[in-house]
Amino acid sequence: MGRQSPQYIRNASVKRNNKNFKFRKIQSKRSNDLNYGKSKIKVSLRRIYMVDPFDVFKAFFNQRFGKSLAVKGTPGTGKTTFCLELASQLIETQPIMYLSSRFTDEPLKDSFPFVEEISYRFNPGKMDSVKSLKYVNTDHLSKLEKTLEEKSSIGRIVFDISEVLPELNSIYKFVDKNIDLGPIVILDSIEALAEKYGMEADYLFSVLQNDIVEKSGAGIILILESTGDERLEYYCDGVVSLKNELHSNYITRSLRIEKLRGLSIGSIPVFAYSLLNGRFNLMPQLEVEYPKTKVPMPTKNKFDENFINIGDEELAKLMPGGSSSIEIGSIILIHRAINSDMTGVASSLMKNILIRNALGNELGVIDITSSSYVTSKILRMTTEPQYISRYVEVNTTKVGSKNIMLLKGKSIMADFSKENINSVLPGSDAPNMYLFSTDLLNFIYGDGFIGEFLQVINELRNSGIIIMIVEDQIYRKLGHYANSTIHILDMDGLVYTNTGKRTHYGIEVLNGKDAWPSIKLIESV
Repeated sequence: MGRQSPQYIRNASVKRNNKNFKFRKIQSKRSNDLNYGKSKIKVSLRRIYMVDPFDVFKAFFNQRFGKSLAVKGTPGTGKTTFCLELASQLIETQPIMYLSSRFTDEPLKDSFPFVEEISYRFNPGKMDSVKSLKYVNTDHLSKLEKTLEEKSSIGRIVFDISEVLPELNSIYKFVDKNIDLGPIVILDSIEALAEKYGMEADYLFSVLQNDIVEKSGAGIILILESTGDERLEYYCDGVVSLKNELHSNYITRSLRIEKLRGLSIGSIPVFAYSLLNGRFNLMPQLEVEYPKTKVPMPTKNKFDENFINIGDEELAKLMPGGSSSIEIGSIILIHRAINSDMTGVASSLMKNILIRNALGNELGVIDITSSSYVTSKILRMTTEPQYISRYVEVNTTKVGSKNIMLLKGKSIMADFSKENINSVLPGSDAPNMYLFSTDLLNFIYGDGFIGEFLQVINELRNSGIIIMIVEDQIYRKLGHYANSTIHILDMDGLVYTNTGKRTHYGIEVLNGKDAWPSIKLIESV
């Protein structure tokens, strides 16, 4: 792992398929994590996945032989946006031709300024500047010419395909001109082009696949308007499907790699994406890496006895009013809408970020969650002792430690009495942060814990804020008590979050080697 993938470009000098070709090995201008055509992989939660599918697509088109890729999806899924996003990376090393059936390509320039250079509409003369074809294979094109000539009733002596099928003629000339550079043609869409000239899409594709891809070594990207053309999908070397769905009135988008001949697509070839600002924004798979050494604490915020500043701009987007200052007495729920490993990782990271910022502000923290043991280990590894003294975890066994609060498990009100809390946080300045997870409370106190727990909450909120990680069933009983709820959803391993407002986010985790992991929210549109 870690080596760059070799790329191969064509150079006219060695005979191949009745034309002159030579493959020579070059290094990519763009640094990547590919390893001879195989995507770099990481293991997280026993899930193996590709780090960046665009690296895989680049490797796909940089194999020794030409490749065709079909991109399918219903209208509005972002097929064109995906293809142009891929083109923005391929164009660094390979010439691209974009041929669309749109009325105009002008609107695409706002998000993809380079489209003016690669669009056939903008450059019809530049694309077919070759006077005569020398290198590109034309066997199937010749057969198509003969077929059209036989069907023609015009009675011409000479049949000129450049007049009858100007776009097809331009594709061949573009490939011929750039044949030593591994050219790629994007057809948006092949059905529209085929319909324009009164032929079946799969027949047109067979012509291009044989001449342009298999015998000339170029690449083709086909945008399919239909999602059920199995013949086209079968003969293409790669298939990508784009999908958008509504979940509780929020849109979610997913990219699925169905096949890529010559490359492994991994065990989970599914990725979330957003079309924010007209670009194809991939949402990385959720992976959290905590540092293993002491790291500086966050900058201390100005103290306000009526508010707690959570100190994180991204998490603030999910808080009441979108503010980082939370009023004393507030109850915030972190709702795991689906109980899974991925929502567990996301909720624990949110919790740990809140705890670390609270300790940095010299506030007391009592962690009554099922992940408190793991959080305690992480804090001891990364945080100076003077801050750890204000962090208290809970236990149900008799362990003598000033940082452990013993829960007897008979009565919530007795275990969380004011006297017990003061005994474990004697040196902490109010307000405090109290964190609960309902799965732990249910384990310790049984199914009927909610009644007494609500009384405890009303007492504790006078001296701080309360954060509760709740499962779906308990959320239905506690949701109306909260000032705000952060919903975390796992959709086929892709994690989203929202607060019941109109904004829906994907979660990206920013990991640094010697830094605390942070969250970046990517709006899903």
